[in-house]
Amino acid sequence: MEVNSINHLDKITTMKIRLNFLYILAAVLMLSVASCKKDQTMVIASSDAATELTASAQTLVLNEENAADQAVTLSWSKPDFGYAAAIDYYLQVSFKDSAFSKISSIGIGTATSISYTVEDLNTLLLGAKYPSDEANDVQIRVLAQVADSLFVYSNVLTVNVTPYLAKRVITYPNLYMPGDYQGWDPTSETIAKLYSINSNTSYKGYINVEADTNYFKITAAPNWDGTNYGTGGKGLLSTTGDNLMIDTAGYYLVTADTKALSWSYTRENWGMIGDAIGGWDDADEVMFDFDKENQVLTKTVNLVAGGLKFRANHDWTLNLGAGAKYGGDNYTITTAGTYLITLDLRVPDEPVVTMTLQ
Repeated sequence: MEVNSINHLDKITTMKIRLNFLYILAAVLMLSVASCKKDQTMVIASSDAATELTASAQTLVLNEENAADQAVTLSWSKPDFGYAAAIDYYLQVSFKDSAFSKISSIGIGTATSISYTVEDLNTLLLGAKYPSDEANDVQIRVLAQVADSLFVYSNVLTVNVTPYLAKRVITYPNLYMPGDYQGWDPTSETIAKLYSINSNTSYKGYINVEADTNYFKITAAPNWDGTNYGTGGKGLLSTTGDNLMIDTAGYYLVTADTKALSWSYTRENWGMIGDAIGGWDDADEVMFDFDKENQVLTKTVNLVAGGLKFRANHDWTLNLGAGAKYGGDNYTITTAGTYLITLDLRVPDEPVVTMTLQ
């Protein structure tokens, strides 16, 4: 029995020794891992880390006729973070008057320069709310970054740029509406079109007619060689029918479905109203003119500080407010003066409003 007792104690002692060894080994490993982690996070950027931004030109007047030409090259030096670092760069353009509280940020990758064409730079600046046809001091900087918590900004470069108001390019599939109102010429630039924003058989667009009797057709191409649609009876289309007709002068929303072979039209004569233009009564409303060349509504008006909205048919059922949103809040005019206002409804679901102080 004693022998058995001694053997039992030996086993217990041996197990304790092994367990103590394992505890020590685990502790050593934990310290080793902690040491490795500590070494990995102890990367400190050099106090000399800096990058300098320069531009090939600092005064630019952009012109749509030269849209494809190179406008400017922006370059910056590689900062020294004190160790071999893979650096990603971001070009940041401050929104007008925001002092970088709101920016357009463009990822550049590892390159240390970028060139902009006139068109691309113009698009960038208009997106950052710099007004067209006006000299603007544009603030630009570069962010050089190797990690979320390890980065440096360049100097802020100020470039004086005058953007232009680019003509809107619409790329949706479309149909054409040649007729009395434009001389029955499907090849003409002054022609109303219908657009399919979902690229299906459903189309919408606007047509302006000046006579109380206006005939037209809908064609699939800017010619008479392909499919063209005439009347198939009230509200219907036919590829063999007579001319379609709108019987009262005005500005009309036209819809067409080339699968259902249906169409409709609704008169929408648009105007502007509000205390910025004289008041909110019907008598204060100023109606838009129609620009045949560009197929948009336009008007040059004198505005004072106040609210402004656009509406159709002297009624509030259909109206446009701030942000060119249907039923939106009032536009707020802060600077009095003469404005050229354009209401572009060519794509009815995507209206575009521009107000340019003259």
